Amino acid sequence: MAFSAVKGQTQIKIRLAAEAQRRGSGAYMLTGPEGTGKRMLAEEFAKALMCPDAGSDGACGVCPNCKYFDNFTTPDVTRVYEPSDTKNVKVDFIKDRVVAESYLKPQFARTKTFIIDFDYLGEESQNALLKSLEEPRKDVVFILTSSNTDAVLDTVMSRVTEIKLDTYSEDELEEIVRLNFPDLEEEKVKSAVYNSGRIPGKAIELAREDSGVSIRHEINKIMTAMPGSSYIDVLEDFCEVLTGFKDDSKIIASSILLFLDDAARLINYPGCRRINNELDREAIENFVAVNKHITTLKLGRCTDAVKAFTRALEVNANFDAAASAMLLRIHEELKK
Repeated sequence: MAFSAVKGQTQIKIRLAAEAQRRGSGAYMLTGPEGTGKRMLAEEFAKALMCPDAGSDGACGVCPNCKYFDNFTTPDVTRVYEPSDTKNVKVDFIKDRVVAESYLKPQFARTKTFIIDFDYLGEESQNALLKSLEEPRKDVVFILTSSNTDAVLDTVMSRVTEIKLDTYSEDELEEIVRLNFPDLEEEKVKSAVYNSGRIPGKAIELAREDSGVSIRHEINKIMTAMPGSSYIDVLEDFCEVLTGFKDDSKIIASSILLFLDDAARLINYPGCRRINNELDREAIENFVAVNKHITTLKLGRCTDAVKAFTRALEVNANFDAAASAMLLRIHEELKK
């Protein structure tokens, strides 16, 4: 991957490529709203700084340094992103893994690079970086990112070169959405872009929600088939479908909850004017009409199973195990 693979930000990419070829020391702060691609650009900039053959499009992508970078095996690049166990990065981590490390010479590349997301640095951690930002070694570059410069200390901003990301055009955003969702209908692509506020991350999020319609349809097929299905159907066929959508576990959970809500509505208010899954209304109405043994109490216990599934994933439980447990509990409630 090179700068050309990052959509938009043409002038920014030209500038970063030139800075990488110049190979001077310093500190840069990429700024812009969340979801504008700051981290992606920071990564490409760092890779270009490592690459001995970097050109106008950034890193070559084939040299040993580029391969080390892609495999996250280079000691010459330190990434400081969101911590897994705390709200902000601890000041001791900054002192040990950034400040102290910045005094060491690079081992493979000509430049030692630090990529730091300032959205996760509190005041104390920012203060710990001040001297390093003001007087970096000649072979050290700091690439910082921030979605909110109001939360960045003035003393930090005075020591960095701020690079503000440009606004994306509609054409650029549509291209980004199509790359991520090649099968999404054109109308939905344009809708995601229109409602995104010109922020790629938001456009992708909205497109993902639209793409979730197909997931909901598959979930609805499973749920309507559940009463007449066997344990083998559940453990093999239904689990296989969910595993295919495991990267969209939140959509899986919300889709099942929407189905259960629709079924409860139709039990209590047959023929109600609107349900969540209007496209599958006929199938859900038939599900309720044929399965008189299903009550709102049973649907409530199915809802509990879905909530247990989401809680399990929040603590990094195995997806297949959590999905199987959820489907079996739902099957127990809905089977004839």
